[in-house]
Amino acid sequence: MNIDKEKLQLVMDEFTASGEECGCQLVIYHQGKLQVNLFSGYTSEERKEEVSPETLFPIYSCGKAVAATAVHILVQRGLLSYEDRLADYWHEFGCKGKENVRLWHILSHRSGLHKLPDGVTFEDMADWEKMCRVMEGMTPAWEPGTLSEYQAESYAWLLGETVRRAVGKSLKEIITEEILDPLGIANDFYFGTTPEAEKRLASVDSTDMPGNTSWCADVFNTKSLLRSFTPSLNGVSNALALAKFYSSLVTETDGVRLLNDDILRKVTALCRWEQDPMPPKEAWAVFALGFILGGKDYAEFYGHGGALGGEGFIHRESGLAVAFLRNRALRSDPDYPVRNRISEVLGLTPRVW
Repeated sequence: MNIDKEKLQLVMDEFTASGEECGCQLVIYHQGKLQVNLFSGYTSEERKEEVSPETLFPIYSCGKAVAATAVHILVQRGLLSYEDRLADYWHEFGCKGKENVRLWHILSHRSGLHKLPDGVTFEDMADWEKMCRVMEGMTPAWEPGTLSEYQAESYAWLLGETVRRAVGKSLKEIITEEILDPLGIANDFYFGTTPEAEKRLASVDSTDMPGNTSWCADVFNTKSLLRSFTPSLNGVSNALALAKFYSSLVTETDGVRLLNDDILRKVTALCRWEQDPMPPKEAWAVFALGFILGGKDYAEFYGHGGALGGEGFIHRESGLAVAFLRNRALRSDPDYPVRNRISEVLGLTPRVW
């Protein structure tokens, strides 16, 4: 495949040189082969240390697709079913209207459990057991399986505790054993950083935000949360690891293929209640099972974006597996000019997610 690497590098360099971007990485695989591995800019708003291929970025919700894929692997092996009720494994959960919440409701963001109770802090989110008790005490906002609303934070515990109860292993263990270790990316992808990994971690540049602060920076600066296992929002990766993960969904990559064709078709198909109207064209929250759909008729891409504008996705027609990561919070979120320019070079529809 002919990809204009020089033009892509020029786009990234223009944005980082102008200050519109701080630092970024772009990696593209095609048919299991690495095609592009580009980087530009700086690891912090001080503009002292340059980004390298080894730099790690906070990826926030981009990590949700990785967590979901671990569940898909368990379904593929017959250890779970998408129709399983959470309460069949997690008995304390089965109350207050949650008795029939099913695994596919969580993966498609249709549980009605999208809003955490008032008063839950970032420090609370770092405490797995405490947050599981919070999940047990919640009441769905509507009948599970109907309306879709993004489970921005609750996704971690709804998915992870169900898996732990069902198979006797933590979701973190399964992600490591089934995805990170086989792909050789365990030192480049984290749900819960280590002090050593943090030496490679780019910080959040919030200089475009009111008061020079942002939700993204607050997450980054809460060390207990950054170092916890919270796979809905505290992912950390470089673009190479994230793109390699996506590549391994569709084709064998370094000897690894994570999902077979049958299950991949199922989990990347639109999953939406017929009475739930599709959002406006510019909206992003259109879900399959664990993936966001995007592009023309919501059928061009599947993948996942993150709060800071990072993304990973598969372009169905071309088979491109793409990861783009960045570290500057912008008021234009979730629309990022540099991503749009990169899409233009690649001939792809821009994504807003």
